[in-house]
Amino acid sequence: MKDRYHKKANVLGIDVSVMRVDKAVNVSMELMRGKGLPVIYFLSAISSLLCQNNEQSAEYVKSCNLILAGDRHIEMAVHHRQDNGQIPEGIGEFADNYLKRLFSKINREGRSIYMVMEQESYLESMEEYMEESYRNIEVHGNVMRKETKGEADRIVNEINACIPDIVFVCIPAERQMKFMEKHAAMMNTRLCILIESVQPLIRKETEEIPSWVEKLHLEGIYSWFKKEQKIKNTIVGSVFKKKVLNEASEEESEQKPEDSSEENILDVQEENVNTLEKRRQY
Repeated sequence: MKDRYHKKANVLGIDVSVMRVDKAVNVSMELMRGKGLPVIYFLSAISSLLCQNNEQSAEYVKSCNLILAGDRHIEMAVHHRQDNGQIPEGIGEFADNYLKRLFSKINREGRSIYMVMEQESYLESMEEYMEESYRNIEVHGNVMRKETKGEADRIVNEINACIPDIVFVCIPAERQMKFMEKHAAMMNTRLCILIESVQPLIRKETEEIPSWVEKLHLEGIYSWFKKEQKIKNTIVGSVFKKKVLNEASEEESEQKPEDSSEENILDVQEENVNTLEKRRQY
């Protein structure tokens, strides 16, 4: 089924499917109703850079049934050549909009999901969000702690005990790839979605400091942590952008005018996205 998915954009050696959110959700449901264990991979700047440095990781991602843009860096890399600095509507929100549409659809069908999370607080916030917004979805999940012996086997046993329709693997890129390569064949589920994190969606939907943070009077630390995460994402984005531009310059033989260069286009897109994000905050 993989080769039927419309046009693709090659981002640092990985073919990312380019499609509307509603189409991506429909394809996901089609995969879920098919045979075998299909895997959908949301490619982020971090996982893209990992694939650049690790051939085994790149081969795993390429083997997935559907590869979609997982963050705004990938979305801009997909669009920057054809948009001449103009931002398509909703850029940077594809993964969030996909999740909301998918949750709405499986909520109507009364499906079940299992969430593999990195931290207990992430799992709790996700469970609260699902309870408030999608009550017909049966939610299971647990935390897979790093380098704890037997953790992965325990998670697989829990998945097989509840047989969910969809398993969401929301842990760092390298860990999720290793987990899937070793344990996917053992899991009794219809579809796996590897998305690293659903926290951006949760924060966007709630726009509140978690209650447990307020109870412990850690609002200042929480705000600092969010700022640190933004700094980290900015650094990753800068490295990723440089990689994309280097690859583009190697592919292009003729010289382009300075004002329409690849770097200028990507810089304009990033500046415009940042402006839009600031406006949303006020």
